[in-house]
Amino acid sequence: MTEHTNNKLIWWAKWTSTWLAIACAFCTAMDWHPLNVWLGWLAGVGWTWVAWMWKENSLLIINLAMFLVYGFGVVRSLIA
Repeated sequence: MTEHTNNKLIWWAKWTSTWLAIACAFCTAMDWHPLNVWLGWLAGVGWTWVAWMWKENSLLIINLAMFLVYGFGVVRSLIA
């Protein structure tokens, strides 16, 4: 993968993940469960990948935590 293609993929991932996080917050405010959990998990997945690609540890830790916490919610929504 070329550097240009890689940068473009990261750009799309970070903005998609940002909009997913905003949608998650909106769904939480509206009490739309479990949609908010799924959107938060997807945002966490995306931002964890972006942070990994950027080698940015502070972003990696917060988004990995978000990914895991929302991941528990996703599993809980599937078994409940």
